[in-house]
Amino acid sequence: MLTVILQQGINGVVVGSLYVLVALGLTLIYGVLVQINFAHADIVTLGAFTAYFVTHLFSGNYFAGIAAALIVGAILGWLVNAVIFAPLRERANELLPLIATIGVSITLQNVMLVLLGPIPYAFDTPYSNNVIRFGGIFLTMQSVLIIMMSTIAIGLLYAFMKFTILGKALRAVSQDRETAALMGINPNQLIMLAFVIASALAGMSGAMLGPVLVLTPFAGTTVIVKAFAIVIIGGFGNVEGTIIAGLIVGLIESYTTQFLDPGLIDIVVFALLLLMLAVRPTGLIAEKREENV
Repeated sequence: MLTVILQQGINGVVVGSLYVLVALGLTLIYGVLVQINFAHADIVTLGAFTAYFVTHLFSGNYFAGIAAALIVGAILGWLVNAVIFAPLRERANELLPLIATIGVSITLQNVMLVLLGPIPYAFDTPYSNNVIRFGGIFLTMQSVLIIMMSTIAIGLLYAFMKFTILGKALRAVSQDRETAALMGINPNQLIMLAFVIASALAGMSGAMLGPVLVLTPFAGTTVIVKAFAIVIIGGFGNVEGTIIAGLIVGLIESYTTQFLDPGLIDIVVFALLLLMLAVRPTGLIAEKREENV
C-alpha cells in the first residue's frame, strides 16, 4: 500500500507540475491586467505541435522542440497583445478583450483543424519509454524531465518577479498602472512583457504536455478548464497560490484515479473548486493588489 501511495504521489506531482505551467501564464496576465486570455489554451496546443514537428525534424532532439515551442509561444503572446489587448485596453468596455480572445481561440482551433486534421498525433520522445525503477516505484525519464523543467521555469519566474528590476516594475504596474507611469515606468512595454512571458510558458507547457496528452487541435482546451480552476483555487493573480493549487489538483487526480474511479476526476476537482468558492472565495492565498504577481 505504501508503494502505491508513493507511486501515485509522484504521478500527482508530474501532472500538477504540468497544470502549474499552464496556469501560471493565466495568473500572470490576470495579475497585471485583471483580464483573461482565452487564446491561452490554443497557444498551449500550438506549442505542443511545434515541439512535435521540430523534434521529428531534428531527429528526435526533444530539447530543440521545447525551445522552439517556447519561442513560438512568446511570438504568439506578443501578437495577441499587439493585435487584441493593446487596441482595446483603453476602451470603456472591459469585456471587449475577453470576447476578442474567444474569437482568436475559435479561429486558431479551426485553422489547426484544417491544416493538421482531426486524427490524433502520437508524440513519443526519446525519454517516453526510458523507465527508472526503484523498488516497486516506476518513473519514466519523461516524467523526470517534466518535473525538472517545470521546477526550473517556476523558479526562474519567481526569481525574475521578486529580484529583478523588470520584475519589480511589472509588480508596480500590477499594483497601480497610473502611478507606475508617473514614476517613469512604461506600462505598455511591461504589459507586453507579461504577455510574452505568459505565452512562452504556455508554449513550453504544450511541449511538456504533448507526449502526455492525445495531441489534437483541441488538446489545450482539455487542460485549460482545470488551469482556470487552479487559478481560482489558488487565488486569482497570485503566483504562490497557483503553484500550491496546481500541485494539490495533480495529487487529487492521481489518488482519485487509484482509489476511486478515473471517471470521477473532474467531479472531485470541481467539487473542490465549489467548496473553495463557498468557504474561501479569495482562494488559498487571498489576492492583494499591492502583492499581486
